[in-house]
Amino acid sequence: MDKDTQQHLRQGGRMLVPLLLIAALPIAAMIAFILYHKKAAKTDNPPKTTETVSFGDADWTIFRGNHDLTGVAAGNLPNKLKLAWKFQTDGEILSTVVISGDTAFLSSMDGFLYAIDLHSGEQRWRFETDDELEASPLLHDGVVYIGSNSGTFYAIDAATGKAKWTFDDADKITGSANIATVNGNLLIVFGSYDNNLYALNLDGTLASTVEADNYINGAVAVSEGMAFFGSCDANVYCVPLVETTEMKTIDAGSYVAANPAVSGGVVYAGSYDGYFLAADVATKKILWQYDETEDAFFSSPAVNDDVAVVGCRDGKLYCFNKANGDTRWTFEAADNFDSSPVICGSTIAVGNDDGRLYLIDLAKGTEIFSYTLGDAVAAAPAVAQNYLLIGAANGTLFAFTSP
Repeated sequence: MDKDTQQHLRQGGRMLVPLLLIAALPIAAMIAFILYHKKAAKTDNPPKTTETVSFGDADWTIFRGNHDLTGVAAGNLPNKLKLAWKFQTDGEILSTVVISGDTAFLSSMDGFLYAIDLHSGEQRWRFETDDELEASPLLHDGVVYIGSNSGTFYAIDAATGKAKWTFDDADKITGSANIATVNGNLLIVFGSYDNNLYALNLDGTLASTVEADNYINGAVAVSEGMAFFGSCDANVYCVPLVETTEMKTIDAGSYVAANPAVSGGVVYAGSYDGYFLAADVATKKILWQYDETEDAFFSSPAVNDDVAVVGCRDGKLYCFNKANGDTRWTFEAADNFDSSPVICGSTIAVGNDDGRLYLIDLAKGTEIFSYTLGDAVAAAPAVAQNYLLIGAANGTLFAFTSP
């Protein structure tokens, strides 16, 4: 290689270095930009944590969760439940628990009303009544109200478990009481086997009675100043509590053992001979009726904005379109559905006489989850504060939470 060539190569190398540096500057700047913003993204957006499933309102103070008795809970049930604790009584549990704060109140056929710590399952107090308790309690303003099978109606202090007063003029009481506002005053309303709907003042004195033609077996729904209840005289009663003489009835085809539910100006009820109906509250006209089973509806309906869901003694849970009564689906279990379903988000919770608690997909009617409780389940679930509580005929109350 001659001297001229070597000199040209040295000059070219010296010129190439600054060119390479100039070319590398934007690349380095781009890499620095990416690294900076990647670090910032990590700082501004920390990794997501798994959210806790939330289901149930803060309280569940009445048999079906609200005064309309629609059996609807807020939030969404998880696809699986975990047993948190069990509480044992000495009689069948046919009733639904009510829940306020950190306390659950349970009635049992052993004749006791129990106050139970919601989180631990420990007993806080128990109150002995004069007979079996088939009715579910009502909780209002720190007082638990409940009627016995002997017809005594009790008001019990929720904090102490001490009786405030009793009302002794009724016959057997098997349905939950409700709260109604009449002329600005609060009244406790409940039905009895002496055929009467009773309205009591909060001090236990009698405000009024309305007489049906036969037993009042289920709970009383209250909506917009009216009381709705079924009777063994095969009618659903619609009673304006301000003017009880304006009472109207809807022919249910046969006797009504369970309570009706009221939603959007329509009352929904099932009867003993396998009829399930929807009737307009204002006109008392039946809008639609299902009559394709001969078995009884002892289950109370759960009703949301779209559907009515109810159990039957033919072993099926029915989901009806609210608008026209079309059957969207049926879910079949091994025994009677006397338990009343609860709708929570996209899931239904319900018990069956085959001894299981079921979670069912509301849209499809398919089983999501089941848990064996060991005996027949006529009680309805209570859903509140991320707990689901349900009792069984073996006298056990089961409390479930998210896994």
